[in-house]
Amino acid sequence: MKKVFFMFFLSSAFIYSQESSKTYTVLKKIGEIEIREYKQLLYASYLDDDPTEESSSSFRILANYIFGYNKKNEEISMTSPVVIRLFNNNEMLFRMPDKYTFKNIPQPINEDVKLIKTEAVKKAVIQYAGYSNAMIEKQKIKELSTILDENNIRYNNEFELFVYDPPYKFFNRKNEISVNLD
Repeated sequence: MKKVFFMFFLSSAFIYSQESSKTYTVLKKIGEIEIREYKQLLYASYLDDDPTEESSSSFRILANYIFGYNKKNEEISMTSPVVIRLFNNNEMLFRMPDKYTFKNIPQPINEDVKLIKTEAVKKAVIQYAGYSNAMIEKQKIKELSTILDENNIRYNNEFELFVYDPPYKFFNRKNEISVNLD
């Protein structure tokens, strides 16, 4: 729960916006999972040096970047979902709006905020509701892995958590666990 609840302590004026452009196409559904093809995407990323510490530093640092703590003092719209790379010490990523490229994106002032581009990729995704926590994430990873294994679909074991809603939204919350397909 710490991944989601730490966001609760930030200003409730913080707004998540769902960009109108689709970042993926659904290729196939197998039971509860979707096989999706994602386009190339640009992210701001932060990896906390001390992931054992219970803190909101990852979210706060990335939020500072999009709120204008960058070399252009430019505010950047918050997009959804927030990506948490479970396989990489809960590295957090904010997707940048489509209007940005490496050439026109405001450069971070904080050297620990990295701008990364992901290549087009196929992912398997399983959705669930409510607040997320480590126990639920492990259960959903197991469900997703079981379905993929039963269907002889190869994947890379690098699972990610997608959090779609702000922490102050209590009902109809949407989360997903994803993994890249080989």
